[in-house]
Amino acid sequence: MSGSYAIFAEYAKDANKLMKSGLNRRVFNVAEAQGGSGIALNPDGSFTLEPGAYRMTGMSIVTMQTTFAPPATHYNTNYPGYCALYPAALEADSSLMKHLIGVGTPQTALDTTPSFFDVFYTTTERVNLAVGHQSGADLHDEVYLSVYEVAGTKSDLHVFARIAITRLSGATGPGSGGAR
Repeated sequence: MSGSYAIFAEYAKDANKLMKSGLNRRVFNVAEAQGGSGIALNPDGSFTLEPGAYRMTGMSIVTMQTTFAPPATHYNTNYPGYCALYPAALEADSSLMKHLIGVGTPQTALDTTPSFFDVFYTTTERVNLAVGHQSGADLHDEVYLSVYEVAGTKSDLHVFARIAITRLSGATGPGSGGAR
């Protein structure tokens, strides 16, 4: 499994998708690159890592941009938020925030700025991970998790999240890295 790597992306598909309040799961739906057997993309958009040490870098964006004109907020907010990397099994657990593996940089939906993360993570057992994004609780139906169509123009090339995962060689046990 040494030498395993993958780049997964979430491309907008079919329609514009409004964000819901709280954490929204990114659904990786394209494997842009992949090698080795230690990393797998799951049908639900999460991914599985075999035991080992990994470096994961990624980004996630949300937007208010659904026209070619700059977006205008109607509620005096730019909807700040961030992305997070977490164990998928804890997604619905109220203690999820205590178990985050990594948190992305702050971003705003008004400016469509990305939230970036860069983490080292070690696991001693197979683990299923996910990336989510949040921008608050009251989004007024003007923040989008992904946009497939802008002002009537559709595109299969709109990437709203991406993660690059590399399995590190030589660092396989506890103490060789990890979350936060």
